[in-house]
Amino acid sequence: MTEHDAIVDAHVHFWELDRFHYPWLADPGAEGLNHDYLPADLAADIGELPVRAIVHVQAEMDHALDPAAETAWLASLKEAGSPGAPTVCVGYADLRSPDLPDVLDRHEQFELFRGIRQEAWFDPQSQRADIPRINLLDDPAWQRGLDELERRGLTFDLLVWPAQLEQAAAIFRERPGLPVVVEHLGLPVDPEAREVWRSAIRAFAQHVPHALLKISALRFISPTWDAAELSPVVAEAIDLFGVDRCMLGSNFPVDRPAVSYRTVWARFGESISGFSAVERAAVLHGTAQRFYRISLG
Repeated sequence: MTEHDAIVDAHVHFWELDRFHYPWLADPGAEGLNHDYLPADLAADIGELPVRAIVHVQAEMDHALDPAAETAWLASLKEAGSPGAPTVCVGYADLRSPDLPDVLDRHEQFELFRGIRQEAWFDPQSQRADIPRINLLDDPAWQRGLDELERRGLTFDLLVWPAQLEQAAAIFRERPGLPVVVEHLGLPVDPEAREVWRSAIRAFAQHVPHALLKISALRFISPTWDAAELSPVVAEAIDLFGVDRCMLGSNFPVDRPAVSYRTVWARFGESISGFSAVERAAVLHGTAQRFYRISLG
């Protein structure tokens, strides 16, 4: 990473525990995250890195709460103008809900709102608060919710396991007007099942040509963010999608207990060190700017 490489961090979370309830922060393993993380904290983590824009992705607050309240709060953080404040945000909505149009109307009152993430990485046996027990992709009402996003020109952040990518591809290729980004590289978690991921993400890239890939949460590949483990997978993913369809996100502060913010971007920089200046610019900021409609001024 050089001082000339402008960065759009396409995946950040803020939370304030006295303001909202986040059930997943009480799960085993989340102890190191169970404290406020606010723009001042991110600014301190960023330091002198050339981060020019920040995309906040909904932080899985209690789904019983009004999801537009999170967007309103983020808008107030942006208006305050403090370093580290969100530039744009991706909110939460239950796409199956009959009141989805009303929820989206309230999100859209705020200029920084860009789209929705509803986590779909299901596991019937999971005890985690942030993993659904059912496959949302099976639900026709959920798919109709995607149609509503498409009608409104909103984006969708897709979080699914590799085994779900084929089904997801069939859904999203029928919605070419819905901008969609696959989060966390499509979760190539298990080295023993890497071929399953490789085949699925390749097919998704081919069959959903308007889809993008978010390279983020690399702790799923290497808990220690080891460069030798990460670089081949990142290089392969970028090769499959192309630089104009890839963006980078720190997934801070979720990955913060394992790695520093500077190390995150150092690893990203190592992965794209052989790229031309134009290619680097696309991955570091251009793709995210286009997808989330961000102007760097």
